[in-house]
Amino acid sequence: MNNTPWIRHGLNEARRSLALARRYWVETLLGLGFVFSLFGGLVFAVLKASGQSFDSGQADGLITGFALWMFASGLAHGCAKEITEETQQRTLEQLQLAPLSLERLLAVRLLLETAVGLVLLVLTLALIALLTEGRVQLSVPALSLAVLGAPAMAGLGYALAGLSLLVKRGELLMIAAYPLVIGLVSLPALPLSGLSALPYALAAAAARAASAGDAIPSEVWGWVALDSAVFLTLGLMVFRACLRQARQLGVLGHI
Repeated sequence: MNNTPWIRHGLNEARRSLALARRYWVETLLGLGFVFSLFGGLVFAVLKASGQSFDSGQADGLITGFALWMFASGLAHGCAKEITEETQQRTLEQLQLAPLSLERLLAVRLLLETAVGLVLLVLTLALIALLTEGRVQLSVPALSLAVLGAPAMAGLGYALAGLSLLVKRGELLMIAAYPLVIGLVSLPALPLSGLSALPYALAAAAARAASAGDAIPSEVWGWVALDSAVFLTLGLMVFRACLRQARQLGVLGHI
């Protein structure tokens, strides 16, 4: 198998991402500031309503969940965001001429976004560990579980991207997915239960437990890997079906 197109496209997409980051650095910083401000307000409201203090540790799970939500949200919205932006710029049809298929091109961009998201996750968890004075740990098992469960969120992202090919307002799909991702990350999926079968729910719950210093049973790792494989496969199937339908209807790239 010739890996040259993958390497060449990976380098091109990395240069593209850096160029966009330099061009829209103000918007990027404002977006990050808005997210962190929103989270700070949420934590303050929860502590105020419960009468607890930050030092009590009552909000540790919520804070860790926020870091995992940022990572998972980037995976879930990555492909759909790319489809929506390419459609708005009227360049989606031009991507059909690329050496890589649309599915694989999205995979390259998603891998780059995942790498950036992982760096942000490490920095966020390190900051949380510092603020909580070690109650929340920056542990290798927690990061490993978050990454092991990432393909499940990528599958959800592919499904959203496929649906975005068929609808004219893909932004609405991404907005609707935000509470869905929040719910999946916050579910009490550990110990194993029916909730553990939902995408990324078990990975997030296990990562929260690992960051709190709890030991994770070996079978949990296997279930997280299986969950990732199943939902990535399902997401790709939905994307391929939607892409085929969009081509048949002639609505690919329509605004």
